[in-house]
Amino acid sequence: MGITVGDIEIEAIGDGLIRLPLAFFPGLDPEAHPDVFDEDGTVHVPTGAYLIRGNGRTILVDTGLGPREFAFPPGMTPAKGDPTPPMGTGGDLAAALDKAGCPVDEIDTVFLTHLHNDHIGWIAPEGDLTFPGAQVVFGRLDWDALIAPAGTSEWSRVGMETARGAGLTEAISGDAVEIAPGIVARHAPGHTPGHYVLDITADDERLLLLGDVLHTPAQLTDSRVGFLGDVDPDLALRTRQRFLAEAEETGAIIAPAHFPDMGFLRL
Repeated sequence: MGITVGDIEIEAIGDGLIRLPLAFFPGLDPEAHPDVFDEDGTVHVPTGAYLIRGNGRTILVDTGLGPREFAFPPGMTPAKGDPTPPMGTGGDLAAALDKAGCPVDEIDTVFLTHLHNDHIGWIAPEGDLTFPGAQVVFGRLDWDALIAPAGTSEWSRVGMETARGAGLTEAISGDAVEIAPGIVARHAPGHTPGHYVLDITADDERLLLLGDVLHTPAQLTDSRVGFLGDVDPDLALRTRQRFLAEAEETGAIIAPAHFPDMGFLRL
């Protein structure tokens, strides 16, 4: 699935799927929002990336979970389904990029909305760089909050340390940072301290790649619905409301990272 903003092409690139139990969404009433649940009783959210091509640049926004899977925490297995599937499965990104006609060595920048595991999985699995010619850009505050405390053998830290050791990382700070012509990173904290949104503008058209500002369509209309992984729930809500109001007022298209099919929508 893809769209254009002016001469800039943006395409959703899938990597895998995570099944999130109700406990991950405090305030979510299943009777009020039955459509967000799968038959197994969990909320299925895709993981992956957005590929941006235009003005001589090829930018990948996030990288998915990577070639791995993980199980449900004890007591959180789906109400239905036998045998129990993995909670999260990744690994499709490389094939999806190939299908999109984008060899990994054509990507000049990997922009990470934040440094959670399901967004940095393909940076350097097992310590091998997936995008050896790409600068890896991320919010400076997320390194200290998420990478530095991780164990030295944890794959998330191994991947990011590998990129940093190769001189490929660029930590950004501030409210707005230009990533490329027409593409600005805007600080959007709450989910993580260093979370950023990408604001793409060209020819009076606009797209907001929202990362994890939202996690489910239920949050579009119900401010009571939070997310367990938000480090600062109150700030996350204010950030969510700010960007939704802005998108509605300006007519911008939005693309939250974990909405069904990683789709593009206008409020």
